[in-house]
Amino acid sequence: MMLRSRALVLASFTLFACSAGDDPGDTGSNSSITTASPATDTSSTSSSTGSAATTDAPTTGGDTTTTTTGDDPTTTTSGTTDDTTGTTGPICDPGQVGCVCDGDTCADGLACEDGVCVPGLACDGDLGEPDDTEPNAQDLGEIDDDDDNIVTADGVLSGAADVDWYTYHGLDTFGHVAEPTVKVTSSATVRVCQFIECDEGGAVGTEITCPDGTQTALSGGLRPGCCGGATFTVSDFNCSGSSDDIRVYVRLDKPSQDECVEYGLVAHN
Repeated sequence: MMLRSRALVLASFTLFACSAGDDPGDTGSNSSITTASPATDTSSTSSSTGSAATTDAPTTGGDTTTTTTGDDPTTTTSGTTDDTTGTTGPICDPGQVGCVCDGDTCADGLACEDGVCVPGLACDGDLGEPDDTEPNAQDLGEIDDDDDNIVTADGVLSGAADVDWYTYHGLDTFGHVAEPTVKVTSSATVRVCQFIECDEGGAVGTEITCPDGTQTALSGGLRPGCCGGATFTVSDFNCSGSSDDIRVYVRLDKPSQDECVEYGLVAHN
């Protein structure tokens, strides 16, 4: 009986000891758990903080240095303005100096070379002449169809691009035959043209047969005519009315040499 009582006492002490070791308030037992937990938390927090710092730094630097600052000079307003100005440039009108020819012609004093208008020759005796176009032809007056009555003119062609125009009024009189004739002497070969317009019927009512050695032509004013060498006569023409009174236009152009070409003109009706 004594042995059983002693065994019970020992068992009671053992149970009391185990129960005391599981108490959460025991500092010795909780030390290992508490120490391990903060160690894990500290490592995790440190890693997260370091990653955030590493990620933020390149992002900020890239935006400031590469993306924002680098792109701004490329898309500045001044660059766009310069491009627009350079593309538009000054307007170049056809027929003006340095511009494309207007067809195959240029303004007065200019010559069409390789499709571009360049300054032509400036020859003494041709400066200021207003006879470079058909409407501005120099008027030589009026003569009848007596071949002894003539009109004359002297001039200069300023190179291959120059053109000179003259005009006179021819009267059809009794006892004579109207045969517009032109004779040109010049320092170089030139082309000579005669265009005729009847007083009655106008240019539309004028019929012309060009002589051998000449070519049929039509002036800018739609007057029929002939172009040829230095001397020729238009002996075959008809007006739709009863009168052969006519207006004759003489054009000199296309000298054989691109130089100052002096000439003398004699014409009669």
